[in-house]
Amino acid sequence: MEKNAAAQPAARKAHSLALENRQKAALTGVSEVLAFDENQVILMTDSGEIALTGDNLHVTKLMLEEGQLTVEGRLDSIFYTQKSPRRGLFRRKNQ
Repeated sequence: MEKNAAAQPAARKAHSLALENRQKAALTGVSEVLAFDENQVILMTDSGEIALTGDNLHVTKLMLEEGQLTVEGRLDSIFYTQKSPRRGLFRRKNQ
């Protein structure tokens, strides 16, 4: 019996996070930026929401078409949350 293609879950896109000396975080697989200020950046990937916190944070690269984001400043923590996707400030156009 053939399964209906619409009933199958969508494949998750891979993402990566590279941290350099607590001063620069480069991420791929980013689909949305939900919020940002000098103390936090909250973003969405297919694996869930990621929050970066610290001081003097700046988004220095944002290319949502390619899923790329770079944040610079003093990074204190990076963690995944269990929140469901919501509409963000910046969203990839092809969604």
